Amino acid sequence: MNQLEHHLDLGPAHLFPLAREAVLTWALQESAGVSVRPARRVRHGQVVDLRLNPLWPTSPRRLHGRDLTVPVGSCVIVRVVDEPDRAGFTYRTLPGHLEAGEETFLVSTGSDGRLGVTITAESVPGHPLLKAAGPVAVMGQSMMARRYAEGLRRLLAASASRPAQARRG
Repeated sequence: MNQLEHHLDLGPAHLFPLAREAVLTWALQESAGVSVRPARRVRHGQVVDLRLNPLWPTSPRRLHGRDLTVPVGSCVIVRVVDEPDRAGFTYRTLPGHLEAGEETFLVSTGSDGRLGVTITAESVPGHPLLKAAGPVAVMGQSMMARRYAEGLRRLLAASASRPAQARRG
């Protein structure tokens, strides 16, 4: 069983409402090059299909009006957290997903007045090629956790700077 925990400080706690929305609307995944369909607000029992943009951080190439992305698999939301100081969800992969297990995305504010994101996963390779790849699969999962966290940090920085730019204009 592969176990992963990745934490990143995102800045001051007043950014929590923006982070909450990014996590509960799949913007966190989109910021890391993962498209989610259907891209509705996260809810318990929801089943989604995930696809990876292999050219991230650039936009995926298009062919005949469709994005060229790599199918990752389907997941079902098994837990949703939406509290005054924590928000996020856990999904469990479904058969056919590249990994077999669960992943949690959680933003929270601490008593120190800081906002953080924590991404945890417990999984085993779900695809025969990933099983054969061994440590490479673990490195890929760790890379994706960093992409998710950094993507959220960039989204918050861009959102937080917009009002200041509007006031200057």
